[in-house]
Amino acid sequence: MLSSEFNKNIQKVLVSYKKNAGEAYETANLIPGLLKKYGVESVVRPSMDITRADTDGVGLVIVCGGDGTLLITFGMIFPLEVPIIGLNFGKLGFLVDIPDYSKEEVINAFFDGSLDFTSRMALDIYINRKGETISKFVALNEATIAREKSIRARVIDLTVYVDEMWLNDFRADGLIVSTPTGSTAYSLSAGGPIVQPDIESFILTPICPHTLTNRPVILNPCELRIKIAPQERDIFMSADGREGVALMDFDEIIIKKHPSKVYLAASFSLNYWDILRSKLKW
Repeated sequence: MLSSEFNKNIQKVLVSYKKNAGEAYETANLIPGLLKKYGVESVVRPSMDITRADTDGVGLVIVCGGDGTLLITFGMIFPLEVPIIGLNFGKLGFLVDIPDYSKEEVINAFFDGSLDFTSRMALDIYINRKGETISKFVALNEATIAREKSIRARVIDLTVYVDEMWLNDFRADGLIVSTPTGSTAYSLSAGGPIVQPDIESFILTPICPHTLTNRPVILNPCELRIKIAPQERDIFMSADGREGVALMDFDEIIIKKHPSKVYLAASFSLNYWDILRSKLKW
């Protein structure tokens, strides 16, 4: 999808950067000057300090940092549905792969309508307690249910339903529900498969399962219901690695495909397979 689909009547751009990262900060503060010729207002903020007022009227987000900065920014701007350009600092990222030195080129390409964007699916996550939703999240990479890291390792029991049909009772250190975009993140570290990011699916990856036959499962997008069994209350649910929510006995986590897409700027010179080979050192 070309930026000509997005660049009409844009009046405000949010520029997000990794906090306490000198080069990212410097680039973020250069970008408003590059946008002036397009008559566009800019707001520059550290990713963790974005407020709802910062997102009002925004038609484009530019992220200066790495994959983590983009994920934080995504969580802060939700439910804003706008294209995202990621300028990379340091190591090549799966989500942020346009080099800093191409900042002017990529901005010009966006406004002349030639910048390509890829669409990614996201997760809608609800935590229900006693029949009421107590928390709601959106995730681009994954939802993780696990014990707090400071607690000594013990398996947890999770019952999983797919569209109200019982799938399995998992005994494991935790469970990751990932998008294809997140298949190369935490899920991969836990032994999950790599899934091409434009395939819409859920990936269920148990973390250190107690039973070796509990293997990763790839599902069509569905309504996934995960029920917490009675046990000690030191279990948390986190989205994209953000601060978790403590879960209690019989809590249910409902995960669905988010109705909106996430649009990420594509690299100028590298395709997904180039990035995959580079990251995995194939």
